[in-house]
Amino acid sequence: MNPAAADPDAMMRQWNEQIQAKLKQADEMKQVANAVKVTQRSSDGSVTVTVDQNGVVSALDLTDAALRKQPAQLSSEILTAMRTAQAQIASRMQEVMAPIIGDDSATMGALLGGYHERFPEPEPDEPVRERSPRPDDDDFGGHNFARDDKGW
Repeated sequence: MNPAAADPDAMMRQWNEQIQAKLKQADEMKQVANAVKVTQRSSDGSVTVTVDQNGVVSALDLTDAALRKQPAQLSSEILTAMRTAQAQIASRMQEVMAPIIGDDSATMGALLGGYHERFPEPEPDEPVRERSPRPDDDDFGGHNFARDDKGW
């Protein structure tokens, strides 16, 4: 027979110890998670993006070579680096959480599942195409919508 089960005070002390241990573990997990950052460089090294544990860009570094690129190519490289970094958050979290969580696969699965869902592996890069010139946003083709009886 478990002696704590016979003694309500001992049982309460045991529960309190378990609760305190879980609170300490949760606090440690929060501290470690808040420190997670992932940095990714473009293939030519001209773009470097760092994201935090939430996938938010915390740093963006562009070299002079990046600034000489066409806008569509540069934006594509920035987004690719950002998405690649975001997709690595789950594995980075697993690395830092494993010593804290240990063999608790249910907790680890719940933690990482959200990251995999929010930040899937990026699609393979499509070739960057220059956009065709488009008319100014203010060009209404000579039509005056303010005088149009049909309204907007």
